[in-house]
Amino acid sequence: MLDAGREIVRRRGFQGLTVRAVAASAGANLGTFVYHFRTRDAFIAALLEDWYAPLMDRLETVVESRGTALDRLRRAILQLVDFGAEHEMFVGRVLMAAANGDRAARRFARSLAGRHPRLLVSLVSAAGSAGEIVAEHPLQLLCFLMSSVGLPRLLASAWQGPPLFDRKLAIMLGQIARDRDRIVQRLDWAIAGVQIRGT
Repeated sequence: MLDAGREIVRRRGFQGLTVRAVAASAGANLGTFVYHFRTRDAFIAALLEDWYAPLMDRLETVVESRGTALDRLRRAILQLVDFGAEHEMFVGRVLMAAANGDRAARRFARSLAGRHPRLLVSLVSAAGSAGEIVAEHPLQLLCFLMSSVGLPRLLASAWQGPPLFDRKLAIMLGQIARDRDRIVQRLDWAIAGVQIRGT
């Protein structure tokens, strides 16, 4: 049923995710759905946790791995980038559902602050404590680093709507914003901007 729910979200968004649609798509009856999940909100909560768990597993593996804090921070950000690229449409659907007031999606979105952002902040703090990067508030540094990978993607997505700029420019920005080699380059430039020379 969780697989069926993810496919429905990808195709129709959370507004298309009904108990009947999930049961029908999974070849299950309504009683089975109710037995396992009870409500649509509980199903969405389970669906989102099941989808998000692999990202946290990857990030926790990086945090606990060998290497400098700065190296682990770089690898953790790239794990986040790769997950976002792999699940771009689903991420958009989750954010849209939360913005539109879906209770379960909002609860999930509110819960994120204490999860992957906390891990990234801990790595920034560790890199600062080790003297690998400039002494600055960890959130300030994380905003700077994440803007190098996230802002171009956000701009490229926004420019796909009404034509605010030349179509060729919008297409080029989309390609540059999504190209992993260019993402890595921008992240490395940002890291070099906060790195203390000689580390």
